[in-house]
Amino acid sequence: TYDTNDHGRYEERSIEIFDDLHMIARDWTMVRRLIKVTAKVVKYAHVSYETRYYISKLTVTAKEFLSIIRSHWAIKNSLHYVKDVAFLEDLNRMRTAQISVVTSLLRSLAINLLNINKVTNKTQAHKLFAWGAIDVLSLKGI
Repeated sequence: TYDTNDHGRYEERSIEIFDDLHMIARDWTMVRRLIKVTAKVVKYAHVSYETRYYISKLTVTAKEFLSIIRSHWAIKNSLHYVKDVAFLEDLNRMRTAQISVVTSLLRSLAINLLNINKVTNKTQAHKLFAWGAIDVLSLKGI
């Protein structure tokens, strides 16, 4: 069990690890463990519950699994936050799925280049490079 209390919310997570996977199809030979994470979130007196399942070939402890899972979501959430705030991705209305995928990949590439170059203000950099696209060539990693 892991609990945290920040940003006006209390979250408690518990983890269960299942090693007996005889019920999983034989095609999944690399899967060693099934992980179940249950979360109870209390925010402003509102209680909600979430259950997530993961599969893994790792044989680490429950505490390590929670850390790995938490790190994954932290990275994913921070990337999406930058895409939404600095690059206004949620406002973008592409007509075809292929274009949406390509532009999302280009945004991720741009964010990674900004991170490599230790740019902290992504919104300002986005505006700067939009007006002076040739300046992008001065970044490391290109």
